[in-house]
Amino acid sequence: MTLGANTLVVLAGCTLLGATCGAVGVFAVARRRALLADVASHATLPGACAAFLAADALGLDGRNAWVLLAGAAASAALAAWASPALARFRGIGEEAATAVTLAGFFGLGAVLLSVVQSGDSASQGGLSRILLGSAAALTQADLATVLVLALAVLGVVVALFKELCALTFDAAHARASGLRVDALDRVLLALVVVAVVAGMQIVGAVLVVSLLLAPAAAARQVCARMPSVAIAAAAFGGASAALGVLLSRSELSVPTGSAIALVATAAFLATVALRARRASAQPEPRA
Repeated sequence: MTLGANTLVVLAGCTLLGATCGAVGVFAVARRRALLADVASHATLPGACAAFLAADALGLDGRNAWVLLAGAAASAALAAWASPALARFRGIGEEAATAVTLAGFFGLGAVLLSVVQSGDSASQGGLSRILLGSAAALTQADLATVLVLALAVLGVVVALFKELCALTFDAAHARASGLRVDALDRVLLALVVVAVVAGMQIVGAVLVVSLLLAPAAAARQVCARMPSVAIAAAAFGGASAALGVLLSRSELSVPTGSAIALVATAAFLATVALRARRASAQPEPRA
């Protein structure tokens, strides 16, 4: 298989995205924010469509990457805030609030997407790739956008690594130690939203959550200490994305986003099986 210039761009962008999502996903999983990540990923669709419609009405380029990303980030953040807010109402609960928020935002996104597609705007073509992504159409400009977002996310993770670890392991102790737990929770939520938005046009709003959660869950199966878990998750995420791109460019010709999600899931299942095998191989303690 020959790697052309376009393939190298796609490979670089997806690998960088996978590593970034893996590093952020570690904290989302440890803090039990996996469901919020799923809500945020599905909630990117209405924001992107609304941003497109607003820009098009103003005579601007509705498919400008930063316009779509800004709209997607706004709606994802709103959904991630709305879900726990609804859960505080009596008789609703976290699961019901998450389900209602996810269904509501994604349903609104589907309606807005149909409005966009029924319009006569010349720039609407390809907007539906937000759903399942279109990594094959990644350009150098898209790669630059992913690079900026990834560096920003990784920079925050490195700068606040100890604080985020304290938040995820024992929030009560972190608060007693003087850390602003609520502010750190908002930072973690922002990191999840930015990671989701960065992968929106590559892997898609539906599948990007697999890059956030599967590599993190796999890393927790093979590593114990948090620094090792974060590094392993970034490695799993980057390798899954790279292998998914190569599989999509092989004779199999599968969609890139779907291939990446399947590889990430397969890596998680492999680590689960490996850990179970190791546990069964250990001798039972004597009575």
